[in-house]
Amino acid sequence: MTNTSNVIDEFASYTAWLNTLTELDESAWEKTIATDKWSIKAIILHIAHWDNHLLNVIIPAVKNGEGMIFPEFDSFNARATQKAKRLSGEKVLQLAKASRSSLIEGLTSLRHETMTMHTTANGATHCPHQGVPYTLAYIVAEFTEHDRHHQQQVDRVIGMKP
Repeated sequence: MTNTSNVIDEFASYTAWLNTLTELDESAWEKTIATDKWSIKAIILHIAHWDNHLLNVIIPAVKNGEGMIFPEFDSFNARATQKAKRLSGEKVLQLAKASRSSLIEGLTSLRHETMTMHTTANGATHCPHQGVPYTLAYIVAEFTEHDRHHQQQVDRVIGMKP
């Protein structure tokens, strides 16, 4: 049985990591993870955009017994990275903390049955990589891995020890 509170706690740990970024100056926020790659603030806003999608689209769909719908990744991510160019690092950090906080609240308010109910993702019933049925808890765990991937990239750029 999936321990949904552990899944949510792991997902929430991202907020503590965001707090390590409060001292970054604007030039640090603009650093890219590699040539022709995203800036730190683009990465953080990209994650915040996914948080908002989970909160405003995915959770309501699952609660209503509907399947999860994920947008085409490249265009969705491009909107976040374009928006990041218009915002300060400090503003991006505020938005990221607010969106993750709201999402954690939304997830915490759900019943265990809602978190573990089998659902679909863009029509698919099972993850093609793992072969397991899709649930909201599974998707949150996948997003936790996604967060960690980006955290490691950012930590490397700013010289933080993992």
